[in-house]
Amino acid sequence: MSPQELLAAAPSAGLNGVCVTDHYSIAGADVTQRLSHSQEIPVFRGVEARTDLGDMLVFGYYRDLREGISLDRLCAIVHEAGGLVFAAHPFHTRGGPSLAQAFRRRGLDLETEWDRVEAMRHLDGVETLNGNVAPADNELARSLAAQLGVPGIGGSDAHTAHMLGTAATRFPAPIRSDHELVAALRHGDYRPARLGDTGEIG
Repeated sequence: MSPQELLAAAPSAGLNGVCVTDHYSIAGADVTQRLSHSQEIPVFRGVEARTDLGDMLVFGYYRDLREGISLDRLCAIVHEAGGLVFAAHPFHTRGGPSLAQAFRRRGLDLETEWDRVEAMRHLDGVETLNGNVAPADNELARSLAAQLGVPGIGGSDAHTAHMLGTAATRFPAPIRSDHELVAALRHGDYRPARLGDTGEIG
């Protein structure tokens, strides 16, 4: 969807903030955030990186990321910049690359052998509620986050306007900037939620 379509659809989806995480590139997030200055809804920037261990959501690092970067390297450069790395849809096997698929290629099982890959210990969180994957996959993601001892976030993974709001992250206070988003994600006081379960979500 275009930035204009996103900004038009988000309020009617019940959202009071959106984070744009295009694959590899920050450009779409930059454009959407600039356009949002004349709107009521804040837009935050991120990138969905495609690593050797699957897709990762990056917050607080505002540059393009090359496809195939190692998770170790990604975490190093993002953390150096003060950002955070969350595993995206880790058990999804019917769409983009995921941790489960990457582990399987290595002859490992993500659910029971995550601790055999050192890079996993550098993750800051896990997407535990993805609006575009099966409930069982999300349940496994929640279990992984608990084993890693990291927080979980929710996201719609929306590629079209009608997918907006299928999942989100609920924060206890309004967030108005990229800096505030990263600080809130680092603090850990939030939870993934579906709009129908919680009402308004920020």
